[in-house]
Amino acid sequence: MKFLKPKFWDKRHLTFQSLILYPFTFIIDLKELFDQIIQPKRYSEIKTICVGNIYLGGTGKTPLVDFLAKMLKKKFKTIIIKKKYLDHLDEKILLEKNNKVIFKKNRLESLLTAIKKKFELAIFDDGLQDKKIQYDLKIVCFNSLSLAGNQLRLPAGPLRERLENLEKYDAIFILGENINTKFLKKIKKIKPSIPVFSGEYISTNFQKFTLSNF
Repeated sequence: MKFLKPKFWDKRHLTFQSLILYPFTFIIDLKELFDQIIQPKRYSEIKTICVGNIYLGGTGKTPLVDFLAKMLKKKFKTIIIKKKYLDHLDEKILLEKNNKVIFKKNRLESLLTAIKKKFELAIFDDGLQDKKIQYDLKIVCFNSLSLAGNQLRLPAGPLRERLENLEKYDAIFILGENINTKFLKKIKKIKPSIPVFSGEYISTNFQKFTLSNF
């Protein structure tokens, strides 16, 4: 669902609005506690990659998914799984130009369909916060302009979960022209071993891609 993002989310300093809304971030804390109860399941019949974000908004996930699928389908029978939202039809069309896509409301049902059809690799466009599935590889995307915004959780900021939760993910892609060294240092402080890659895309096509491990 698309929405009008509050401008104060992307301020690099605390604002009156974020301070007022900060107490309501306890809702995210409750969700994280609930998620710890859920036991995700790994499906050995198929390999899974999830490309998602912790920033609520555009981070370039879909062009990256398209790029990865085009590369990996040369070696594996690959399917893209995208949760069905009516306002995501344009993204579905973009992905279907070069790849096979399952577009259903339930990600687990989509994965089981992929297994039934004997696909070897499923790449999820979003879904890091869906705790029913234990992905083999979890990638977090950031946009180089917005990064993590004010670094606060919803509704005081744009984050779906704490920035410190990057510790449980496998790789980070920062999509855009410039890399913020201060933000990079913060990531490395959270998880020194995590690989951070940079990429650049033009329009709706992932045309330039740079593998830079910072």
